[in-house]
Amino acid sequence: MQLTPYLTVFPHPDSPGESVLFAARTGALVVLRDEILKAIRGAGRPPTELIADLTAMGFLVPSREAEEKAVCGYLDEINRINPSLTLAVVLGLECNFACRYCFEGAQKGGGRAMDDRTADQLVAFIDQRFTPAKKQLKLEIYGGEPLLYRPRLLGLARRLKPLVEERGGRLIIDLVSNGSLLSEEVVAELTPWGLDGVKVTLDGMPENHNRFRPFKSGAASFDCIVANLARVCDKTKIRLGGNYTPDNYRAFPPLLDLLAARGVTPDKVEVVNFNIVMRVNDRLTANEYTGGCATVNEPWLREAALYIREEVLRRGYPVAAPEPAPCGVEVEDTFTVNFDGSLYKCVTWIGHQQYKIGDLRQGVTEDYRHSHHLLHWQREPRCRQCPYLPLCFGGCRYMAFQRDGHMATVDCKKPFFDATLPEMLRQELRYRYS
Repeated sequence: MQLTPYLTVFPHPDSPGESVLFAARTGALVVLRDEILKAIRGAGRPPTELIADLTAMGFLVPSREAEEKAVCGYLDEINRINPSLTLAVVLGLECNFACRYCFEGAQKGGGRAMDDRTADQLVAFIDQRFTPAKKQLKLEIYGGEPLLYRPRLLGLARRLKPLVEERGGRLIIDLVSNGSLLSEEVVAELTPWGLDGVKVTLDGMPENHNRFRPFKSGAASFDCIVANLARVCDKTKIRLGGNYTPDNYRAFPPLLDLLAARGVTPDKVEVVNFNIVMRVNDRLTANEYTGGCATVNEPWLREAALYIREEVLRRGYPVAAPEPAPCGVEVEDTFTVNFDGSLYKCVTWIGHQQYKIGDLRQGVTEDYRHSHHLLHWQREPRCRQCPYLPLCFGGCRYMAFQRDGHMATVDCKKPFFDATLPEMLRQELRYRYS
């Protein structure tokens, strides 16, 4: 047996003579005495009583070649056993906010929304694809602002829940909302029909948030959103997002102190995911904001990401642990449905006709393996040899598109992980396992 090639090792920060090991393919974290680690590296033979556990957690593998082959086939295995049909559904492009950096940009507005015919086609599409092997239908509901389309959402849920349950499955609805229309009434109405939680974005403290995410009228939105979160946070799952820049990331952690004071405490938030504002360079989605990032490898982001993660964890709020993260583009039963019935592989591509893969009436009509450069990471020696491959699988195609004008090349995250992953894992030890 050998150590997996997808391995990060560093000295335990608080226990001399021990090392911390992280297996990227499984997301497992383990602490080993240095003499055991030395024995594994030297002869590949740890104490007999540890072999089964270290193998099950993905640290010991029969050979590097076999492990590399398994990771190269990871997406095939995911697609073979995937129990979910996942659809990001854009109900319409009207929004009551005027966010400075919205990825939908110039597409928003215009009264464009899903009509009855398209809703019927969506139900038929799901009816065809929710096969006996599927156990759950996951709908990620977008706008514009999706709660402007509440009757349409409720109508779809009332049709889809019995369809799925008759086949032994479960309907899960996740809202991606600006939070301004989120109310106890909305949660009470949608929960029986599958509402599982709401992702709401707050861009730090009030002054910063209101500058980046005002109402269309220009009015401040912060207090309205926080009041709504306080009313519903014990009635549905809250997933808190936020988008920061080099100039404002330090204004994000104090937001959590304010939320806790208003009743949105760590136990009432499922996850906090503060992330970068992405740079938008294409004409279709261009907006007035010209900042943001088109790569995670900008040097400032290394400090910012670790600072924010530390401060969120220190306050007791949950963050996602490092774990395998395949791109949804490469997951076969994952689609984005635009309000007009057009099909895409990611919500960031809506309106980009060159990346449309079909429509609800005809189904998938384009061979998107080539247009979306599926498995491009398999053809890259730097990916195949990278210890972080299972954490990114070639990175974000949309970010590559905004940076390079195409997504033919991988969005390499190795410099970022080199600089940040050991400290992220130390954070895991301090806050999740201490």
